[in-house]
Amino acid sequence: MIKLQSTHALRWGIWVCALSAVVLGCSNPQPSDVPTVVILGAASTKDLLEEISAAAEDSLDGAVKIEISTGPSHALAQQILSGAPADLYVSANRKWAEAIEAADMASESVDWLANRIVVIVPAKSELKINSLEDLTSDQVKRVAIAGENVPAGIYAKQALSYYELWEPLNASGKIIRGHDVRSTLAYAERGEVDAAIVYATDARLTDQVRVIAELEPDSHSPVVYPLVKLRSAAYAPKQVYQFYLSDAARKIAESYGFQALSTAKGKE
Repeated sequence: MIKLQSTHALRWGIWVCALSAVVLGCSNPQPSDVPTVVILGAASTKDLLEEISAAAEDSLDGAVKIEISTGPSHALAQQILSGAPADLYVSANRKWAEAIEAADMASESVDWLANRIVVIVPAKSELKINSLEDLTSDQVKRVAIAGENVPAGIYAKQALSYYELWEPLNASGKIIRGHDVRSTLAYAERGEVDAAIVYATDARLTDQVRVIAELEPDSHSPVVYPLVKLRSAAYAPKQVYQFYLSDAARKIAESYGFQALSTAKGKE
C-alpha cells in the first residue's frame, strides 16, 4: 500500500512540474526572436549582397537574420519613400540615395562601391562586333540597355550620347529596354539581342556572353553604389551596416569585380 502511494505521488509530481513549466515558464527560457534586417539592393548587387549577408550572419553568431530584395534602384527607392519597411538600401547611383537623404529617412550613408560599364555580345555570336561603333552596322538589329530610370540604363544612354551613337541607334529602333540590368544581361545570354550594355560585374557572372568593349569613365556619370542606413532605433541594422563596411565585406566585393570606396556621412 505504501509503495503504491509513493508511485502515485511521483507521477503526480511529474505532472505538476510539467504543467508548471508550461503555465509558469519554470523550464529553460526560450530564446527571443532573432531580429530581422531588411536590405533593398540594386539588381546588380544580388549575388554580392547574398554572400556578404551570409558572412555577416556568421560573424554575428546568428544574432541577426538578413532578408534581401533586389530590383531597379529607382523602384526600391520609391518603395522606401512610400514607407516600405527596410533597414539598409544599396543604390546603383547617387541620385536615388540622395532622394532618401533629402526625405530625412537616412541616418548614415557611404559611397560604398564603384563599377564599370561594358558592351557585351552573346558568347556564340558570329556577328563581327568588335567595337562600340560596330553597333550601328546593318548586321546589328537589337541592342539591349536597362530601363530609362534604371541607373545602368542612364549610364548606357549617357555613354552612347557621348560617342554620338544614341541618336542613330534609337532612331533605327535598335534599342531594347530591360526591366533592370540583370534582365538586360539575360537578353544577351539567351541570344535575344545582338549586344547589350551592362556592368562589368554582371558580365563576370556568366560564360554566356563576352565583353567587346569597356566604356570610358568620362563618357558617363561615375558608377557609384551608395550604402544607406535608414533611420531606426534598432541596433541590429547598425551591426550589419558596420559589417558591410568591414575589410571582410570589402574583400568579397572586390572578388566580384567591384571597387571599394569609403566616403561615409553620418547623421546620427
